[in-house]
Amino acid sequence: MRDPRRVTHVAALVGYGLGLLALYWGLRTEIPPSWTTPQGDLRWLGAPMAAFLLPTAVLVIDVLLRGLSRRPVDLHGAASGLAAIDAIVARVAVFVVGVHAAVLAGLLGWVPGGVWVVRVVPLMLGLTMVSVGNLLPRTRPNLALGIRTQRTLSDRACWNRTHRGAGYVTVASGVVVALSALAVPMPIGPRMIQLIGPIALVGMWLLVRRQGRALHA
Repeated sequence: MRDPRRVTHVAALVGYGLGLLALYWGLRTEIPPSWTTPQGDLRWLGAPMAAFLLPTAVLVIDVLLRGLSRRPVDLHGAASGLAAIDAIVARVAVFVVGVHAAVLAGLLGWVPGGVWVVRVVPLMLGLTMVSVGNLLPRTRPNLALGIRTQRTLSDRACWNRTHRGAGYVTVASGVVVALSALAVPMPIGPRMIQLIGPIALVGMWLLVRRQGRALHA
């Protein structure tokens, strides 16, 4: 599809459809949280939340990020920057709906032990990180997404250099996460994100520091 927002909306609709099917196929109702009415009746809220919360989160993320990205920061190249943000949100939406499907399958008892979920979700995360990392260099200064500092928002060249490096870090981290989920024995492989995440954050911080020193030089 040429319009990334259409991908986001289709992903959300698929998520709602999966939620309805899960309720129809017998998603158990006794899922926390719950609340007690003044009459003493126990009402379970977990089933509708499990069925519809993540697709709703996709739409909320789309609306919020698009609203923020439209606020003026850099008038030059605003259209191309908005397209990149829409493309990133679309990829995140597909990942979230994939997680949604895995969660519903687990709740319905279709994945005894949940072994494949433990590997598939980190694999999807790694592939999403690779895809998002490829798009980061295409973003432009905005208030919605990216490394937003006073320097990067005020200097488009600094923004571009920073997010080119951030893209490399994100892609490399995603490759490690995906390969670990596939090849590294359980339980270490799927948990590599616990190690890669902090390392990637430190890499981003060092990248911002480096750009700041280069600007002062």
